[in-house]
Amino acid sequence: MMNKTLTLADEILNDQNTWLAMKILMFGITPAISIFGVVGNVLSIVVLVKHGMSKCSNILLVTLAFCDIIFLISFNSVPKIIYEAVWNREYVGYSKSACEALFVLFTFFTALDYSIGLMSLMLPMFITAERLVVIFFPFHSSRILTPTKTWVTIIGVAVYWLSLCVYISFWQDFECAFDPIRNTSLGLIKRSIYFINNRSSIAIFQEVFLYACIYTPPIFTLIGCIAIFIQIQITSIKRKKMTSAVRSTSRTTKTLLAVCAVYLVTATLLAIPMYISEEYASYSLTDDNPTNIGRLFYQLMNTVSCINSSCNFIIYVGVNKQFRGTLIKLLQVCCERLQPRPDLLTKTFSKSKIV
Repeated sequence: MMNKTLTLADEILNDQNTWLAMKILMFGITPAISIFGVVGNVLSIVVLVKHGMSKCSNILLVTLAFCDIIFLISFNSVPKIIYEAVWNREYVGYSKSACEALFVLFTFFTALDYSIGLMSLMLPMFITAERLVVIFFPFHSSRILTPTKTWVTIIGVAVYWLSLCVYISFWQDFECAFDPIRNTSLGLIKRSIYFINNRSSIAIFQEVFLYACIYTPPIFTLIGCIAIFIQIQITSIKRKKMTSAVRSTSRTTKTLLAVCAVYLVTATLLAIPMYISEEYASYSLTDDNPTNIGRLFYQLMNTVSCINSSCNFIIYVGVNKQFRGTLIKLLQVCCERLQPRPDLLTKTFSKSKIV
C-alpha cells in the first residue's frame, strides 16, 4: 500500500518539475526573503537598543531578532544548499577533504539552523508570558520581571535547544567513496549506527520534541493572547481616558500581540505535516525515502519559516509609532552623514585655489 502511495505522489509531480520548483524556492524566493529579513532584523535591533534594554519586552524582541538573523544565515549556508540541492542528497565531484569539510560545516550550520530556529519559535510564548504578567499584575510586574531574570531565561532556552540539536547531530554519519559508475568521488550523509540501533528511543524523543516545539508554544501563546485581548478591552471600558503610561503599555502590548499573531499563523502552517501522510509532507530531507511532494513541501515549510523570521520588522514599523519615529530619525542621520557638507567643500576648494 505504501509503495502505491509513493508512486502516486511521484506521478503528481515528476522529477523535472519538482527540481525546477525547488530551484526557484532555494535559489530565488527564499534567499531574497532572507536578505530582507537579515537587514530588517539588524535595523530592529538598532532601534530597540536605542529605546533601551531595561524593559524585558525589548530584551525579548532583541533576542528574537538576533535568533532570526542566525536562523536565516544558517538556513542559507553554502554547505546546506549544496547538499540539499543535489537530488540524491550527496556531495558529488569533490575531493575527500573537501567533502569532509563540507560535512563539518553542514553539521554546524544545521545545528544552528534547527536550535536557533526552534528557539525563535518558542520566544513568542515567553513574550506572551511577559505581557500576561504586565497586564494582570501591573503593580508587581517590575518585581516579578527583571532584565537579569529575562537574560537568564534566554540563556537557559538557548543552551537547552543547542544541546538537543548537538545530540541530534549524532544521528547522521558521513561516508566518502569513489563511484566507478559515475567515475567521481562521492560524499554521502547517511543514518549513523547509533540511530539504527536506537530507533525506538529516538522515535519517543522525536515525539516529545515535536510536542515541545510544535504543540505547547502555540497553544500557550493562543490562550495567552486571548486572555490579554479580553483584559485590554475590559480595561479600555473602565478607563475611557487613559494616562500616558497606560497608552505606552497598550502600544507595546499591541506590537507584541501582532508579533504573536504572525507566529500563530506560522505555527499552524508548520504543524500541517503532523496531520498529513509522511509520503506527502516532511519536516526534513533526511527522511529515508522522500517523495517529490515531500521534497517540495519541505522547501515550502522552509520558506514559511523564513517569512516568519523576516516579517517582524514590518510589524514594528506598521504598528509601533515610537519605533517608526526612531527609525526615521536614524535613517535621516545616516543620510546626512553620507551627504557632502557644502562648507567643507568650500574650504577644500579654497585651499586648493591658494596652493
